[in-house]
Amino acid sequence: MPYSQTRTLYTGAAYLGDLADGHLAMGLGIGNVYWVIKSTEAYYSTFLADHQRTYTDGTSAVYTDIQTALDATVECRNDYVIVQPSDSDYDLTAELTLSKKNVHLIAPGGFGPVRGSTNAVRIHQTTDGQMVFRVQDASIEIAGFYVKNYAGHPAVGLAGTGNPAVAQCPNIHHNMFVCPGNAGDPVITNEIAGNTLNDGGQWGSIENNWITVYGTATIPILVNFHGHATAARFNYNDINIGDGITCVIGVNNQSTKGGVIDNNFYSGGGASGGAFTHCVQVHASGSAIGNRGTVPDGALVVGGTSTYSFSDNVNGTAAGVTDDET
Repeated sequence: MPYSQTRTLYTGAAYLGDLADGHLAMGLGIGNVYWVIKSTEAYYSTFLADHQRTYTDGTSAVYTDIQTALDATVECRNDYVIVQPSDSDYDLTAELTLSKKNVHLIAPGGFGPVRGSTNAVRIHQTTDGQMVFRVQDASIEIAGFYVKNYAGHPAVGLAGTGNPAVAQCPNIHHNMFVCPGNAGDPVITNEIAGNTLNDGGQWGSIENNWITVYGTATIPILVNFHGHATAARFNYNDINIGDGITCVIGVNNQSTKGGVIDNNFYSGGGASGGAFTHCVQVHASGSAIGNRGTVPDGALVVGGTSTYSFSDNVNGTAAGVTDDET
């Protein structure tokens, strides 16, 4: 009998979702689930009554602070930190540090768009010198957030060897990055102070995000992967820049075997739009495939190796029928 019918027929029955740790029996290998909710939310007391408990490791299920919830997770247990929506920002005065392998930080309220997210859960870095997310271990997921970085500092930093571990195989998807234009660090980067190898992000995926930049500035690079980050991928993302913004390189992927695939670059057009010098730059052993941009001929892709690096990258010349390759 279908599940929906059993709930109707057997009033008062208990189901997996009603039981403490019931999610552990659902076959997904999920570890502890931690919720983050502001104490000022109108439904806070009822949410606490429904979700708060103490796990067998002594940690609580519900927190009012994102970093505290992240600190409660255990490496490789496949723990989830779920952040609840709010009318106001989750303001930060320090970086959110994700230093435990295979932890998931998600905001399901932001899911919906194919690329990007809604503004259901807004995270705002308010302190100079601080990025938003510092990823310091492997297989970490960040998804569903509306992210406002501090001008000139990254939204996401991917740590490399010894810092304290390589942030390899990241899964950063379905976020919206709303960025004030500044000539400082890229919005997403594996370049972190003190890291000499810059191999963070290797074998990982940055996918289905929306990066939008506003203000007045010349930005050297928006998204950056150094050459040691083997096979870093930046796929299925949208990047748009506003009036007053000049972006020299949209995505600089210098990783060997790296890919920049199926991304859209747009700048508003005409006198009201920004300008890309080049949208994509790849390593001689990298690839750019299926990217599109409302930019002049020659401005979409650069670098790479002729014949082996580029395929189906279309610029805005002649209403988008011109293949762009150096």
